[in-house]
Amino acid sequence: METAIIILFSLAIVLFLLSFFRKDSSKKLEQELETLSLTHLQDMYQIKKRLAVLEDELLISQQRSPFQKKSRSHQLMQEVIALYEQEMSSEEIATATGLTADEVERLLIPYLQAEKEGGQ
Repeated sequence: METAIIILFSLAIVLFLLSFFRKDSSKKLEQELETLSLTHLQDMYQIKKRLAVLEDELLISQQRSPFQKKSRSHQLMQEVIALYEQEMSSEEIATATGLTADEVERLLIPYLQAEKEGGQ
């Protein structure tokens, strides 16, 4: 019994001394975690910076959009008129432009009225 206690006590002392010489893996893990968190913070900062730039560009493009919408509708109107002058039907123009036949006819109404007034 005494020998078992002495063996256990000496084993405890040896293990205790070994624990001081063993490398501390928790410090390495803490360093890796800190590096990872710093990388994450840097990435988030860059993403927020890019998002701010994109928001600014979107705001600028929204401020310009009324002019762009007019020019797009004007271009569409010119395209519809050019196709109409090529003697295409409303359905053919609708297929070519991606509009419905009703939309094509609505776009042509001012042109047809101007053409009638000019012809009279």
